[in-house]
Amino acid sequence: MVRILSQLFAAVLVLAAAGALAAKVNILGFWWENPIPFQQTPRNLKSIRAEDCATCHAEIYKEWKASTHAHALSDLQFQAEMSKSPQTNWLCLNCHTPLRNQVPEYAESVNNKSARQPVLVKNPANDPVLRAEAVTCAVCHIRDGAIIGPTGSKLAPHPVKKDPEMLQASCGQCHQATADYGETLICTFDTYQEWKSSPYAAKGQTCASCHMPVVSRPVAAGGPARQVHRHTFGGGLIPKTLGEPAPAHRSGLSVEIVNTVVGKDSVTLQVRLKNAEAGHKLPTGDPERHIRVDVKLFADGKAVGVRSIRIGQQWEWYPKPRRIADTRMTPMEERIEKLAFPIKTIGAFRAEIVVTNVRMTEEAAKYHHLLGRYPLEARVQNFNVTVR
Repeated sequence: MVRILSQLFAAVLVLAAAGALAAKVNILGFWWENPIPFQQTPRNLKSIRAEDCATCHAEIYKEWKASTHAHALSDLQFQAEMSKSPQTNWLCLNCHTPLRNQVPEYAESVNNKSARQPVLVKNPANDPVLRAEAVTCAVCHIRDGAIIGPTGSKLAPHPVKKDPEMLQASCGQCHQATADYGETLICTFDTYQEWKSSPYAAKGQTCASCHMPVVSRPVAAGGPARQVHRHTFGGGLIPKTLGEPAPAHRSGLSVEIVNTVVGKDSVTLQVRLKNAEAGHKLPTGDPERHIRVDVKLFADGKAVGVRSIRIGQQWEWYPKPRRIADTRMTPMEERIEKLAFPIKTIGAFRAEIVVTNVRMTEEAAKYHHLLGRYPLEARVQNFNVTVR
């Protein structure tokens, strides 16, 4: 009897240390107001750290290590945003370090229903190494002492549970956060809902169809080759650190000059834009992201001028956040833009088209003290077209 009681007491201590007995925060009722519950290490595994997953899953680990998920905490823009409002960091971290295993403290409740007044408690079960891994393997792949996989396995040395639906829903946990907490604190990430409303979702094409392309290889060292998703998670196609190459994914935007109107004193190019590849709005995610399409016209070998098209949102942040413009493109949407160039020559015309994905403006980078320290944009398309 004494032994049973001592075992029970030890179990209670483990649950308490993991935060499993804590009350849930409920300000507006969204999942991200709380971290994902504490996850135990599955049987036969050393830990739930990505660096230990790499022992058997080296190729997947290498891909993830270079992805935006692995940079979700260390990202300079995120850190700059965190420094602006330290009182609300706990809320942001529930997406950038989603597991309770990762946070040194968490909100047990809030005062006055305010995200700026959390009641924080220490988390003795926090793993600093796991925390630094940010959106790590366990965020999507470990639940209730088992590894969650899309196909299951009888060869793995650890418990495996087949649950492709849970894996797909995991994208929506962090990529669907739209809420107004007042006091200039808003979440405005609607990517998952944009996909659900798209023709791609209706056809059964998921986030992984584009962001995790399939390759034939062993899922683990020594295993048989099979269809496995890459874990590159290409998104905005802008590297996170200076000097790094852009992720090797195609741009979702197609650009085509469909007509040229030559007037007495001008040439007008009709440019067709199409969200041809993205299963969500283009661009999506962070409201400061936008796409710049620069069209430079040459006549008789000489540059005539440049006209630019901006695709994205524009926000007014103070005194209250308010979206004042939105030119993003829904999946498969097409539009025609007319670009006029003053010119009198009647010679040959050529256009150079450059498509650039922009993370933030120079003005915003200066405000965040990131100018010269952080990649602001990346060229994703560059081609020439003879227009006459």
